[in-house]
Amino acid sequence: HLKNWSLIYRDRRTASLAPAYDFVSTIVYISDEYAALKYARTRKMAELSLDELAYLSAKAGLPEPLVRRAATDTVERFQSAWRNEKRHLPLSQDAVSKIDAHIASLAISRIA
Repeated sequence: HLKNWSLIYRDRRTASLAPAYDFVSTIVYISDEYAALKYARTRKMAELSLDELAYLSAKAGLPEPLVRRAATDTVERFQSAWRNEKRHLPLSQDAVSKIDAHIASLAISRIA
């Protein structure tokens, strides 16, 4: 959700982005592969690729290497966390299998 972000003031003066919260994968329950909003030029999550991130970085005026590094780091961390924790989560095997299949279908999951 774009609305699920907040700021935290650790020193009571300087704002920083708070840790993410309220992540819920709807893939298990809703098979629609299109998001309500575009990621860059596409609403289809499977099409989010390094090319799309390059486009997005240019639109945002951000250095492409910075965006690539952030994306690669995020994908690597997610894949590691998912691999290590999926068996410990309160999810059915069917749900885990659907999420695994979804991850495998994503172009972005192959950048790390």
